[in-house]
Amino acid sequence: MQTHAKVVIIGGGMMGVGLAYHLAEAGWTDVLLLEKGELTSGSTWHAAGQCPSFIGNYNMAKIHHYGNMLYPRLEALTGHPTGWHGVGGIRLATTPEEVDWFRHVQGFAANVGFAMEIISPDRIRELNPWLKTDGILAGAHTTLDGHVDPSSACNSMAAGARQMGATIQRHTRVTGITRLPSGEFRVETEQGAVTCEHVVNAAGCYAREVGKWLGVDTPITNMEHQYLVTEPLAEFRDSPVELPVMRDPATAGYYRQEQKAGLIGIYEHVGAREAWAARGGWPEWSSENELFEGDLDRITPWLEKALERMPIFARAGIKRIINGAIPHTPDGNPLVGPMPGVANAWACCGSSIGIAQGAGCGKFLAQWMIEGDAEINMASVDPRRFGAYADQAYTRAKSF
Repeated sequence: MQTHAKVVIIGGGMMGVGLAYHLAEAGWTDVLLLEKGELTSGSTWHAAGQCPSFIGNYNMAKIHHYGNMLYPRLEALTGHPTGWHGVGGIRLATTPEEVDWFRHVQGFAANVGFAMEIISPDRIRELNPWLKTDGILAGAHTTLDGHVDPSSACNSMAAGARQMGATIQRHTRVTGITRLPSGEFRVETEQGAVTCEHVVNAAGCYAREVGKWLGVDTPITNMEHQYLVTEPLAEFRDSPVELPVMRDPATAGYYRQEQKAGLIGIYEHVGAREAWAARGGWPEWSSENELFEGDLDRITPWLEKALERMPIFARAGIKRIINGAIPHTPDGNPLVGPMPGVANAWACCGSSIGIAQGAGCGKFLAQWMIEGDAEINMASVDPRRFGAYADQAYTRAKSF
């Protein structure tokens, strides 16, 4: 194992790999990414892979849009597929206030660079003939987004990072970090120690525990998120066109086509569950590719609404339920930037939609680390936006 690096990144999910790729692309190739298991083995591998353009924050929209422009061409750049499906998306509005929100986002969409049109219920039915549009006032239709295969996309960026000179070492668990009198960091691992100028907490579900090694209480709570995949549907098997990804406030989630089956994801409004609650919300260090038992009872009120909107789903059996942990911050934005009070220690974690945000967060954090600033305003993701009030109790309360 090498003993020195300019940058050590702790964590091999979409956020850590996205940063390694963009640091190497920008010329910082003395980068060592350490992953305790296999790449993607935390929360990346079990994600549904959604990559929406639509988001209500201008600079977050730039982060999303960058990824949606990179993923379709990443295979050509690295030689490794991403499983990109550029099917676009439709977000539904059932109240005048939601339509106003669409107009707000449309106001900056062109400036960011993503195509968005507010469409009528009739147009929604043209794009998704199996959707019941009762009560729908409008849709926000974005055409440059879609979904990826999370593991493929992450491994494609990892391949690109290696090709440009970065080093990725798997099966190497970090066990501690010490600040040296020189200002450098000594990163201890099960395979030995490495000294570095910059250290990055990209530890996903473990980010709060890694932050403690640097004396930082990282405001992250791990929450369970469930989605289910149906049995194949004849309607999808016989259709030459893949449906857009649908996002529906009534279901508090999303639904789309998954090959020839349906996929339905739910973010329950009440009754949400913290992952590993008995352990204070974080997993055993030995945890890898961990899923929890599915709990249909908990999401049934919202699942029923999804089946009302897409009756063809109700005719299909459930093939599998995926229930995995996803990190959350108190305001829903990731932690990307300097760790409070520790020079040259950086956070690249806390994303609840890391597949959509990993590439963009990596690009703009790389700029910040190398140039001292990023081309976008990073205030909404800066880890220092939270004060001491954002302790574990506060973070949990905001995440439930």
